[in-house]
Amino acid sequence: MPHTCWKSATTLLLAGILLTGGSVGTAQIYKYRDEQGNVVFSDRKPSTNEANKDVEEVTLKATNTTPPTTPRTSDTPPVKNADQERVVYSTVITQPTSNTTIPMGPGNFTVTAQAKPPLQEGEALRLMLDGSPVGPEQTQTRWALNNVFRGEHTLLVERLNQDSKPVHQSAPVVVYVLRPSVRR
Repeated sequence: MPHTCWKSATTLLLAGILLTGGSVGTAQIYKYRDEQGNVVFSDRKPSTNEANKDVEEVTLKATNTTPPTTPRTSDTPPVKNADQERVVYSTVITQPTSNTTIPMGPGNFTVTAQAKPPLQEGEALRLMLDGSPVGPEQTQTRWALNNVFRGEHTLLVERLNQDSKPVHQSAPVVVYVLRPSVRR
């Protein structure tokens, strides 16, 4: 029994070396079955009394290789230190564009913005309408405004840090809202 375990271990070791492309060099590999019927791989040709069947010379194919992948970076906040440049933020209102007239109606329209680099954990955006915040801080870049009074309005989007302090703001966008008026 110990002899069979040793042969099994040797077989596994040789198979492992073959599969991992170990330094077998140019030695020939032989495959045969021993007296107990176990498959044996060896670097020496067995004698006829060791092998009960034909001995096969194993020709190894080229090992498949693949270059290592480049690790992906996570969306972690940029680290700032004295040796690195400051992070450059870009916050832009993409819709509506400046000097847009909101057509006659109830004063409803959508504001969309773009923030680069993407918001990090704890950061948020705040839409300002005529200097006052519209709704709560959010991580979305779209706001639906309803019932905005007629006239000229200034829109601004602020990028806020974890402490709700502005770190960047968009250029102001001026819109003109047309609404019916009731004259008395």
